Amino acid sequence: MILSRWWVLGFLAVLLSGCGTSQKTDFYQLNTEANHALMGVEKGDIIGIGPIHLPEYIKRPQIVTRTSKYSLNVSEFNRWIEPFSDAITRVLVINLSNELVSNRIFWLPRSDRQYPLDLRVAIDIGRFDGELGKEVTLESRWIVFDRDDNPLQTHISIIHEPVHGQTYKDLVIAMNNALNKLSQELAQAARTHLQK
Repeated sequence: MILSRWWVLGFLAVLLSGCGTSQKTDFYQLNTEANHALMGVEKGDIIGIGPIHLPEYIKRPQIVTRTSKYSLNVSEFNRWIEPFSDAITRVLVINLSNELVSNRIFWLPRSDRQYPLDLRVAIDIGRFDGELGKEVTLESRWIVFDRDDNPLQTHISIIHEPVHGQTYKDLVIAMNNALNKLSQELAQAARTHLQK
């Protein structure tokens, strides 16, 4: 009787100690800062961003890293704080607003807006992942459309960005930098077509 009681107490102690050592989940966000000079009355060219298509393997809350050319790791304990597609679109919209000095860059669809667009940019992302301590790769195909939705320019973009460290934070910073470079490409294309 006494031995069985000690056995039950020991078993409960093991269970409780196991519950106390579960790994903590860390959450990350792609980030960029809006230009405060754009506050106030709407100004600048009117550009719509969207649709933006992502491959299924990264449309998840867990951060995906590449472990080799053909294998990936899905981290249960390193996650995005918001849907990854929303984060990418948000960062691109803010970056383009800053680059083009316009607070009329919109995330499409935009049912609440009546202004006709000067340009629209659609983006298909084929790959967006990286290897800890190595590099992030962002591969995309984007198309610029005019105000009548006729295609003006199609471009294939392959961006490699070094990951300066072995942590997921380092990886997210590199992903952010890759998006900044894509934003610069899009802004340059927009400037070219807006000047015509």
